[in-house]
Amino acid sequence: MNLPNKLTMLRIFMIPLFIACFFLPSGWTIGTLNGVAFQWNYVIAAVIFFLAYITDTIDGRLARARGLITDFGKLMDPTADKLLSSAALIMLCKYEVMSFGNFLMPVFAFIIIAREIFVSGIRQLAASKGIVVAAKPIGKAKTTLQFFALLFTMLLGPLFRAIGIPVDFILMVLAVILTIWSGIDYTIGAKDLFKEM
Repeated sequence: MNLPNKLTMLRIFMIPLFIACFFLPSGWTIGTLNGVAFQWNYVIAAVIFFLAYITDTIDGRLARARGLITDFGKLMDPTADKLLSSAALIMLCKYEVMSFGNFLMPVFAFIIIAREIFVSGIRQLAASKGIVVAAKPIGKAKTTLQFFALLFTMLLGPLFRAIGIPVDFILMVLAVILTIWSGIDYTIGAKDLFKEM
């Protein structure tokens, strides 16, 4: 197994560790501001999430630079990304970390995860016909915005709640909008596949 694929597997193995952070003692706090507690477990979860995301960037660059692109990597790299983001979304549904609008997190999670499943289905359908559906700039932008929205929520959500400026919520809404937009874009791009059905 080459280095990029090892980094992909490392990212997958980091997911249970990331999830475990949410189950650390809730009383383990850094301090409070305006009555809002800042908990270490969310900070640690954010750090692990960030490190996992960095491995995604590194393994992709290494694979392209060294000509180490493999079928395993093509399958597992996007799978690891989806598992990581889905884990973060699901945990944030249970643990209300976002500064505002936590009741909307299950809706956000459903939209983002449903889009990933739908686009994966389009890619599999295309692959069965020998067509490669390449990643689009809007899809990459969606992934980046989702990352920052989730990271800011875990790391700074309590701070934004304490100061009354819901930056993380705004980022999450923008990420969901871009998720829907990119899903529509992929659907339009695959209209010929649907016509054949």
